[in-house]
Amino acid sequence: MMKKSIFTLMLLAAIGCVSAQTLQLELDGIVFSHNEEIVCETESYGEYIQHFQVRNLANVDQEVMLSKEVISDLDGVMNYFCWGSCYLPETMVTPRAVTVAANTLSDEDLSVHAMYDEEVYGDVVVKYSIFDMNTPDDCVSVIVRFHKSGTGLNQMVRCNLGHAYPNPASSMVRFDYDLSSAANASVAVCNLLGQEVMRQPLSAMQGQVAFSVADLNEGIYFCNLLIGGRVVKTEKFVVKK
Repeated sequence: MMKKSIFTLMLLAAIGCVSAQTLQLELDGIVFSHNEEIVCETESYGEYIQHFQVRNLANVDQEVMLSKEVISDLDGVMNYFCWGSCYLPETMVTPRAVTVAANTLSDEDLSVHAMYDEEVYGDVVVKYSIFDMNTPDDCVSVIVRFHKSGTGLNQMVRCNLGHAYPNPASSMVRFDYDLSSAANASVAVCNLLGQEVMRQPLSAMQGQVAFSVADLNEGIYFCNLLIGGRVVKTEKFVVKK
């Protein structure tokens, strides 16, 4: 399947993406046109998330794949997508197809994500394309502009979160932290779907926070440092047993 995916990307690059006749991107009844730009400004726990639904207009089932092209990026922003599974930011095309039944919406939830560091602002622009793996030239694309504006914490405010260790972790994972104030500060662990699985309040301005990962499934997780309920720093780690 991976070789097929790589071949499909090369084919897409060679022939380009034309407006699909058999696939459609929509959300709650709103249909997006080919290459339509969507501005995503809805933020939750430090992430900007845009949801889509995939409709198969054909009279036969289709094996649908998703690819992404980063048009404009920023340091301190991690973008990734979820469709059936959530994939690493480095993943540019789904390694497996999602079967979408004839004349229906996909059962799989499609979402695209951009996770900003606290002091990073601006736009990240990513083009997403869906296509049937057997006819990759018949595809539909949308351009998502993740937009973060506003001002951050005062630069004099100290809020540092160290890298995870050990990483990968099998039983325990630890993080060093350094704050100018521990008031209303906490550290939370979330999975790739953005679901919080653990949280610890911080009572000291400096120290180490440790989490047991023995009961977590293998995979990628994010540790968020929160000040006043806002995510100010994020570190990624892997659970492997």
